[in-house]
Amino acid sequence: MKKFFLSFLALVSLTVLYAAEPDQVLMTIDGKPVMASEFLYIFQKNNQESSADPKSFDEYLELFTNFKLKVAEAEMQHIDTTQAFKEELKGYRAQAVEKYLRDEQAIDSLVRLSYYRMRHFRRASHIAIRCQQDASDSLRQAALARINFIRQQAVSGKEDFYALAEKYSEDPNKSTNGAELGWIIPFRYIYSFEDAVYNTPVGSITPVFNSPFGLHIALVEEEIETEEVHAAHIMKMVPKDDPAKEQTAKAQIDSLYQVILNGADFDETALKNSDDKGSAMRGGDLGWFTRGVMIRPFEQSAFSLQQGETSQPIRSDYGWHIIRLYERRQPQPLDSLYSAIRRNVERDERMDEAKKAFISKTRKEYSLPDSMTDDEVFAYADSHIEEKYPELRHLVREYHDGILLFEVSTKRVWDRASKDTAGLINFFNTHRDSYKWTEPRFKGFMIYARDKQSAKRAETIAKTVPFDSVAKTIRERMNNDSVTIVRVERGLWKQGQNPAVDKFGFKTKASTYTPDDDFPIVKAVGKKLKNPETYNDERGKVVSDYQDQMDAQWVQELRKKHNVILNEETWKAIKSKQ
Repeated sequence: MKKFFLSFLALVSLTVLYAAEPDQVLMTIDGKPVMASEFLYIFQKNNQESSADPKSFDEYLELFTNFKLKVAEAEMQHIDTTQAFKEELKGYRAQAVEKYLRDEQAIDSLVRLSYYRMRHFRRASHIAIRCQQDASDSLRQAALARINFIRQQAVSGKEDFYALAEKYSEDPNKSTNGAELGWIIPFRYIYSFEDAVYNTPVGSITPVFNSPFGLHIALVEEEIETEEVHAAHIMKMVPKDDPAKEQTAKAQIDSLYQVILNGADFDETALKNSDDKGSAMRGGDLGWFTRGVMIRPFEQSAFSLQQGETSQPIRSDYGWHIIRLYERRQPQPLDSLYSAIRRNVERDERMDEAKKAFISKTRKEYSLPDSMTDDEVFAYADSHIEEKYPELRHLVREYHDGILLFEVSTKRVWDRASKDTAGLINFFNTHRDSYKWTEPRFKGFMIYARDKQSAKRAETIAKTVPFDSVAKTIRERMNNDSVTIVRVERGLWKQGQNPAVDKFGFKTKASTYTPDDDFPIVKAVGKKLKNPETYNDERGKVVSDYQDQMDAQWVQELRKKHNVILNEETWKAIKSKQ
């Protein structure tokens, strides 16, 4: 309930009309000022969000004053000093300020840069020297000296890059991939790899860069403008180091290729013959993919085909393939991908770049000394952010007051009203006319039994045991953990809500209800009521109305307890502008 209450308060952030002018004190409560801008913010927000008729300024002033009185009472009870309150407000504030403690221009630039890179893939090879991130200074200096020596050898042309990789690289995948990294696709490689490769001209070697693994240099081999292809394949798998099965698979794929050349339907052939069962169910369809997704031989063949063309059998590490190319297309425009790319940026290491930009701007904006660390600069910006953004200040105040309002109202009204049985009975008896029904209800139990004897026994329990204990007693006395002999439903039904109740409770002849085969014996135990006989028959409404009454009484008490002084001059100025 609290989460809903607070999320409702924070649905939107509006610019306060009054913020363009010097803020004025609207009222004081026990000498504490309440500003006009806060009233206008709340008024505009709630009247925009509400589907009901907008309330007049005078009506809303009354509601606003009551609201601030309850907050003042909560503060008088020191609810705002509890650790639970502080932690909760801290959490909500952190969510609210997050978007203000970032450089939106820098993030937008990162999105656009990422999109450009998604349109222009680069292929690279690398050399790695192991060096753990927590390595000692001496080990790191030794690793750095070694990678710099290798880079110097490669840049000077004294030795071939691939030969240097074979000789020196400590990449654990070197035995299978050699120096090859393949296509550097944004968000697929760590950002330090991506950034180093894209910031180096094609044909050149990157400066030394770091990763969690160690130190690297990369040779940028080529750049291509990205496209996507939509393809399907028929596959025959080949286990490693099994020459006999290799020959069998080759013979099978060659035979299937001839079948396709002779006009057989590709989809049907894939469905019946492909060993890739996932795509076979779709006629071999692999969907759309870019470079860098499929293994190298498969990718080279797929991207070399023309639309509608079928490849000859090709070998990959997994077996033999026949590929059919359906379509080619350029990547989607930035507008349609912007949100998805931004989400990736915000989860990625590149957000460190945006944070650096924010730190730099903050230093200049507040003329902060160079001696302050980045963390200290960020903390400084955080502590002053409400001063800079009025709408944020009002939102955080709203969270603050909303939490207090919830806690103090729960304690003083909501919980007290729902637990005050005597008060609820008295309130219901005093206001019976407010809860009359326009049509009767059936109040009681529906019993569904496996046999007549069980139904009779359950009926006896329902008639002799206190109303609130009937369902529990039947379950405990007649059912066990493994077998249910009787099902029982407790309710207050209108005609038309439950077919079984219509037939056995209201005894409606037109009912078409048919008992369940497992519970063929059905009985209704209860009575028809023209109007509620106890407050429990309309508990939700009664509790709500009783809470409203208690709330009204509480407000009267607060009006007497706390000193409210309205600044009439400010109030008249506000009203004159509406």
